[in-house]
Amino acid sequence: MPVLRPLVAAAAVLASTILAACAAPAANADLLALNNLAGCYADGIDAIGNGRTEAGEATWRQCFDEDVRFTLSFGPSFSMTCPGDKCPMPATMTGLAKRVAAARGTYDRAGYIATSHHLTSLTVEQGSADSARVKAHLQAWHQRRDGATVLGLGTWQVEARRTAAGWRIIEERLDSPQRVVVPKVE
Repeated sequence: MPVLRPLVAAAAVLASTILAACAAPAANADLLALNNLAGCYADGIDAIGNGRTEAGEATWRQCFDEDVRFTLSFGPSFSMTCPGDKCPMPATMTGLAKRVAAARGTYDRAGYIATSHHLTSLTVEQGSADSARVKAHLQAWHQRRDGATVLGLGTWQVEARRTAAGWRIIEERLDSPQRVVVPKVE
């Protein structure tokens, strides 16, 4: 019996090592897919901001849930939560359609003609096998019609869920309280 104990313990360690190694590829695939949500968001918002709204919406269909909920806050001057009492878009629109319209409307109101979004210091917290939170710092460059550039700084945070189509953003919060205007260089 004393000889069997070390063998049983060694077999248990070996089995747990094998199980961990088998689980690692799935965890790595999830981490990669969750990180890619940030790239999908940036590619979609930049397409919309650069006048290619349909292409941006098509990109976002790959990362946003059709019923996404979102809050956009640009300091004390503007905040929007959809769905919600103060959401300016019709309740008949899907969450994704509202999010696209919110992006397009923001660019149109501000007179932006080009944009470039950058997410940094990305963190992923997977709460369960099917849910996760992705957070990042946001830096967004917007060129106005008058040639000035507006730099928006803030944070981007999303809740994601595993669906049959892959990981999708189900809730987004974008806070960009800081704006720096760089005049047109002559």
